[in-house]
Amino acid sequence: MKLHHQQAVLGPDGCLAAALDDGEQVVLRVTGDCMTPDLQDRAKVRVARSRLFVPGDVVAFYSVHQHRLMMHRFLGYVRSHGQWKLMTMADRGVRPDPLVAWPGVLGRVVAQSDRAYQVAPGKRLLAVGRYIVFCSRLLARHR
Repeated sequence: MKLHHQQAVLGPDGCLAAALDDGEQVVLRVTGDCMTPDLQDRAKVRVARSRLFVPGDVVAFYSVHQHRLMMHRFLGYVRSHGQWKLMTMADRGVRPDPLVAWPGVLGRVVAQSDRAYQVAPGKRLLAVGRYIVFCSRLLARHR
C-alpha cells in the first residue's frame, strides 16, 4: 500500500478513525515482538475507540514518524506546544516513542484472540514508574 493510501485509511484524519465512534471496535493484527509477551506477533487484537486512558493501557495510534499504526503501552499525558499528548513506549523499548497527538490516537486494546485483555497491576505500576522517570528527566533538562 502506498504511503498516501495508508495515511488516508490509518492516519490522523483517516477513514478508520473517522468511521469509529467512542466504544466501537475494530480488529487488527499485531506485527512485531516489541510488546511480547502481552501481545504476540501475528495475534488478532480488538481495539475500542477511546479518548481516555489509564497508565498501562495498550493504545493503538498512528505514528507520523514511522508512517504506520502502532500499539504500545500508555505511560501518561504530557503538555507540549500548548496541547496534551500521549507518552507511549514499547514494553521492550528503552525510551518512549515521540509524543502522540490526539488526532493520531485510535483507541485501546480490549481483547486478544477473542479473550478480554486485562492489564496486569505490575504493568500499570511499571508504566507509572517509567512516566515519572521520563518526566523528571524532561524537567531536569529545562532547568
